[in-house]
Amino acid sequence: MNKTSFIAELANRTELTVEQAALINEIFENHFFLHKKNESKIINEISETLSIDGGKAKEIYNIAYDLIGNALVDKLKHPFGSQN
Repeated sequence: MNKTSFIAELANRTELTVEQAALINEIFENHFFLHKKNESKIINEISETLSIDGGKAKEIYNIAYDLIGNALVDKLKHPFGSQN
């Protein structure tokens, strides 16, 4: 999954605009998201950036985290992409 498809899928799943999803992508790029300590920082930054409550920000964080995790697993399973 490349950056453009990640942003599009994030926008689709969270019902955000593409511009808002791009902002979320930037937040994730600015933090080492795999570290558990950064979860609250990322959620707070999402909340501040989009002017939303913490619950909605955590929901967006979880969706983005799942998208990234699934993309990493797919890349490990199929490192060279489709072999069709």
